[in-house]
Amino acid sequence: MRTTVKVTLRLPDRLQDQLRQRTRGAMKSLNTEAVETLQICLTEDVNSPLSERERALRVLRESGLWQPLGPEWAPHLQSPPSLDFEQWREKLKGVPSLSEAIIEEREPR
Repeated sequence: MRTTVKVTLRLPDRLQDQLRQRTRGAMKSLNTEAVETLQICLTEDVNSPLSERERALRVLRESGLWQPLGPEWAPHLQSPPSLDFEQWREKLKGVPSLSEAIIEEREPR
């Protein structure tokens, strides 16, 4: 059986605002967000620092700017073709480079 304990915390206004912002995007209660955040922070291995990529993903996730795609996207996603450099070069023959496309779209000066 899972038990819970009621705890009263005094939070700085700014910290409470940050928690509320995170709950809006995630459609969670303030309590759920606070408990999940505490669990993440307390279970994180302090001896194994996060990579730059992991830190960036964490910040994006916590700010609500990144969420994993759901299963409904699976039919729209496919594995990228496994072409080597020369095959890509041949496939893209005649296609302007990105810089050429940008210059072409640019308004005259």
